[in-house]
Amino acid sequence: MKPNVVLDTNILLDLFYFKDKSVQNLHDCLKNQQIHAYTCEAIWGELEEVLARKPFNQGIEEILKIRNEYQDLFLWQAPQKNTSRIKCCDPDDQIFVELSVELAPCLLITKDKDLLRLHKKLQQFQVRTLKQFPSDLCSISL
Repeated sequence: MKPNVVLDTNILLDLFYFKDKSVQNLHDCLKNQQIHAYTCEAIWGELEEVLARKPFNQGIEEILKIRNEYQDLFLWQAPQKNTSRIKCCDPDDQIFVELSVELAPCLLITKDKDLLRLHKKLQQFQVRTLKQFPSDLCSISL
């Protein structure tokens, strides 16, 4: 069974803007459809907002190019609001909590300290928070 995965904005930046080698395995898994990677308009909206501001300064054409190139790698789902009753101290990050809980069992790949602090609370919903995607799909346990 393919694992369900939610990626935070920093991971999306590593994948699609920086093309960071540390996320190459994740990129390959996305391209080869070895995982069910989920996203929603709110997540992409945040990514696009970040890309538009400093230090990225991407114009609308560059932002649309990223969306058009990568959006088909994801399954799109609009999460229900406040289904988990877990609150992230940064309201902008709440969408990652809600989507991950809704998709449980799920991996939430994030570099965000506020989201990582929720790991114990999220475990009760079968959401595993990780700073990076595992190098071996077989090693994933939810």
